[in-house]
Amino acid sequence: MSTPPLPPVGELSEQQVRGIACVHCGICLDNATAVDLGERRTRRAGDLLRWFPRACPQHGPAT
Repeated sequence: MSTPPLPPVGELSEQQVRGIACVHCGICLDNATAVDLGERRTRRAGDLLRWFPRACPQHGPAT
C-alpha cells in the first residue's frame, strides 16, 4: 500500500498541521499510534512554514 499524497496545508485543520490528528482522515493521534511522515516545508500566507505531518496507521506508509 502506498502513502497517499499530502493534502495542501491550507486545507488542513490546526490539529492536522500540529500533528495531533491524521492529515488524511482527521482522527486523533497519540504517540503510540501516530506514523511520522517527516519534516515538510511549504509557504503559507507568504511565510516559510516547517511542519511535521503525522498519519494514523491506516494512512501511514506500509512497513
